[in-house]
Amino acid sequence: MSYYQPWQAWFQQMMQYMQKQQEMIDQLTDKVEQLQSNEKPQTVIEKIEYHFDQLKIETLEGTLQIGLTPNGSDYSELGELYSNNHTAQAPIQHTLQDYMTTDIPQWMDRYVKDHDVSISDTHKEQIINDVRKQLPQRVQHYQQEYPDLDETTMLHRIQEEVRHSLGQYLNSYEGDGK
Repeated sequence: MSYYQPWQAWFQQMMQYMQKQQEMIDQLTDKVEQLQSNEKPQTVIEKIEYHFDQLKIETLEGTLQIGLTPNGSDYSELGELYSNNHTAQAPIQHTLQDYMTTDIPQWMDRYVKDHDVSISDTHKEQIINDVRKQLPQRVQHYQQEYPDLDETTMLHRIQEEVRHSLGQYLNSYEGDGK
């Protein structure tokens, strides 16, 4: 046995170890390149200018979508974006809107007369419009909190909530100063 044998074995082991390390580096480099090539291109929007002062708006209703759809979704039509959210709420919303137009003004007239509250018709209309704007959120709240609640019960609860809230407001209202 020669004196250089252990050094040669050690040298050969180190060469094998380095070769395995080089193979691992090559594999990792290939994987990084593959991942970089699979990245989706980012959309970069540098500057958008809107000139709303050039628009003439007589009635503003609905939702205005400017630019890309939310979350980069690929809806082919804007209607598809909202169809799932509002179809379940449409009948109850319509009934509540009718309620706010027909029943609540009469209820408020009786309430202010019975409780001797001085309030102008303009202020009543503002209150009704404010409540009317909150109705979609209340329907959504009830649908999330009570998913098994039938539509009729939900409708009655929201109507009671509206009357109760209006009653509290009118009780705390100090009048128009007439």
